[in-house]
Amino acid sequence: MAVRITPAQRLTTVGQHADMERSIAVSAPLTGSTGLYSSVVTTEPGARTRVHHHGPCETSIYILAGRARFTFGPTGVEVTFEATVGDFVYIPAGEIHVEENASTSEQLVVVLTRNCPDSHVVYLDGGADGGAPPPPR
Repeated sequence: MAVRITPAQRLTTVGQHADMERSIAVSAPLTGSTGLYSSVVTTEPGARTRVHHHGPCETSIYILAGRARFTFGPTGVEVTFEATVGDFVYIPAGEIHVEENASTSEQLVVVLTRNCPDSHVVYLDGGADGGAPPPPR
């Protein structure tokens, strides 16, 4: 059965670090999804994730507001590109990468969808608690 998820019904949590808010709309716990995850992610100016990948999950990211910087490669930092409002970014399953708000003054807001029923993040820089410093630029 189709389900409507209003903003008030989303599960809003801290994302991969304190400067990232994840507002989950579609996931196994919220909608019973067995193969889809979707959320709105807001990242504060200058903030970035740790080096990570999403295991067997492919990821689609649509930029709603702001400017994003993505790095990827064997260690997650070899290749860089930026994306802005209206752009989609595709991240293949297992792609090691870092996501960053490229602006020092504006929030980055994206719609993120994955073909897994949960967030599924695998960190590669040690420590599973989010306390490790982000990678150098």
